[in-house]
Amino acid sequence: MKSIFKNVDEDRTIENAKRVLGDYRKWVLRARRVSFSLQSPTMDGMPKSPSYGNHIEEKHVNKVNAEFMASLVTNVIAAIEVDEGTAVYSKLLEFKYIKHYTNVKCARLLDNLPDRTFDKYHRQALLMFAEVYPDAVEDLIVHKYKPVKTPEIEWS
Repeated sequence: MKSIFKNVDEDRTIENAKRVLGDYRKWVLRARRVSFSLQSPTMDGMPKSPSYGNHIEEKHVNKVNAEFMASLVTNVIAAIEVDEGTAVYSKLLEFKYIKHYTNVKCARLLDNLPDRTFDKYHRQALLMFAEVYPDAVEDLIVHKYKPVKTPEIEWS
């Protein structure tokens, strides 16, 4: 199958997409951490070094970041579905990475796809995920190296 992605190192791009999709569960768990509340300072009379960080603010920022990353993954998967032809890619990624179904269960739910067809669709879905994923967060696409021709210098 001819790829629509020109000058793209597909294997490395797919690895990047798998890494981001694999982190989805981690982001969801971090976003669901038990809420924390403000605590009164402890006054035990012992000298302590001054604390310059705001740990409560850091926890809030980490929680909001985790929520953002988890929703970003689901939104990118949904954005892959442009028409009926790409709907299967979106469903495949949802079943495999959001719901954590096995490849066999995913293939069965996608109209009993044969193994080779499932693998081909999986690769294409991962490439599409990398294409739609915002570059501002992380550029998942790895471009093939093209050697730059240097002008030859004539020595006289």
